[in-house]
Amino acid sequence: MYLVLYCHNIGMTDFSHFESEDFDQDEGYTVRGKWANEQAFRAYLTKEFGDMNEFTVIDLIAHGQAAEAFTQEQLMALADDKLTLTK
Repeated sequence: MYLVLYCHNIGMTDFSHFESEDFDQDEGYTVRGKWANEQAFRAYLTKEFGDMNEFTVIDLIAHGQAAEAFTQEQLMALADDKLTLTK
């Protein structure tokens, strides 16, 4: 299972996470909301998901709004790269 993290604005207050098995937007589960800052968003994730060991986390927060345009294929490639690096 994958958990993709996004930030949607320059002010770093509009975040979302996308939970998916295959990065299909129609099949996955997305939560978007406002948090005071990135630290508050990450604290929410820890509270919601615990240590997140059951997920491969794809952290796209640093990519900002550009990450919203990533395709399913691009997300899969990022996940593959991450899995390769952790093995």
